[in-house]
Amino acid sequence: MSFSRNAKLRRDKRLRQLAQMRAAKARLRLERLADGWTPEPKMQRAFPFEFGVRVKATGETAWADLRSVRHAARALGLALKYFQESAIRNPQSAIITAPCNS
Repeated sequence: MSFSRNAKLRRDKRLRQLAQMRAAKARLRLERLADGWTPEPKMQRAFPFEFGVRVKATGETAWADLRSVRHAARALGLALKYFQESAIRNPQSAIITAPCNS
């Protein structure tokens, strides 16, 4: 019985210590910001490639960063779904032509 009580007391003590440490770090950060210190910008990933979609009927083009093949597949799937639904709702706005193999 005493082991679990001591464990609980140790745990509570450690949690109080961690809370005090977090509060101290927050106070320090606020003091630095008040003194005019600005944190350095965090690293952001750069994507060297991008993919685009162009609507032939309107000439509208949209580009997005190519993060991964999975991301591109999802984005293109959503674009196809959106344009197919809009073609069904408003057939005059969507010009769908079959490929010509002549």
